[in-house]
Amino acid sequence: MNRILMILGIFFGLFANSVSADGLTNNLNNMLNKKETTPMVDLSNLNVNAKPVQRKVKTRSSKAVVATVNGHKIIKKDADTYLKNRTKGKVKNFDLLPKKQRVRLLQEMSISTLALDAAKKELSEQEKSAIITRVWMQKEALKTKVTDEQAKEIYDQMVQRAKDANSTKQIPSFDSIKDRMKMQIVEKQIVGKVMKGVELKIIDANMIAGSINDIYVSIEDADNALNSISKGKASWAKVSDNDKMKLLNMIAPSKLIEAAAKKDLKSKDTEVAFSNFWMQKKTMKTEVSDKKLRSAYDKIKKSSKKAKSKQKVPEFDQLKNTLKMQIAKEKVIAYLMKNAKIKLK
Repeated sequence: MNRILMILGIFFGLFANSVSADGLTNNLNNMLNKKETTPMVDLSNLNVNAKPVQRKVKTRSSKAVVATVNGHKIIKKDADTYLKNRTKGKVKNFDLLPKKQRVRLLQEMSISTLALDAAKKELSEQEKSAIITRVWMQKEALKTKVTDEQAKEIYDQMVQRAKDANSTKQIPSFDSIKDRMKMQIVEKQIVGKVMKGVELKIIDANMIAGSINDIYVSIEDADNALNSISKGKASWAKVSDNDKMKLLNMIAPSKLIEAAAKKDLKSKDTEVAFSNFWMQKKTMKTEVSDKKLRSAYDKIKKSSKKAKSKQKVPEFDQLKNTLKMQIAKEKVIAYLMKNAKIKLK
């Protein structure tokens, strides 16, 4: 049941984090903004404005494998593209970089790949199902438009029902809950779409409780769901057929959305989502001592003073949480790099 509830509730975090390859790259690049603690590409010894280099460099084809990272192949086209973006177009040919710089570029490039490897090993099937469900819901939500007028109409109905019931409970202003209402309308429309024409059947045979279209629901899953709903007072074998159908109907949206997600999503979408989720989860669980935070803060103040910046550095308590996340992310990256095996070709 925990798995079902996780998937059913995942929509409430719908717009918390956009999931895209570009988004992940940007997030990772933001993590890598401290040269002394993270692998960066040092171009200080490379004259990016120079004419053709003095030494002879054999330029490989765009399809050539330039390196492997823990067995994953990296082709020159991807390395060139990353380098071009990383240097804002100043350097476009991976083969022109000195060896040390190539290695450091590959370290930076490989973070998402290494995070994906870790995610595949460490994330539970429950988490993976919830993640792909969220990604699919996000994509569907972008296709679903809800106007302010539609939300206002439902809000007015809610206000009228409260008046009719003589409710004394204070109703929030429309503007304060407008976005949340829109999300709920979107969710309702998506669920309505996947539930259209759904066929529910009670089977009660061979450990199968029933089916939702062509998706089977085990008696174990049904019992877990009922146990959670009734706080241990109900089981599949003891409830009426009417209640069994109600349960299947309740479970149906999560099962159908999960099936649609597995069918519709591209592997790249799920891979980026798994990497992103793993990075966030690992970062949140990484401890950072107050001593480390204070030291980082003092460095910021010292750098600001040295640069004679006119911008006032916020107080420690204001920056504490931001610093904690930054240092935790750096620790996670260091953890990934520790066992990374990068081989140049």
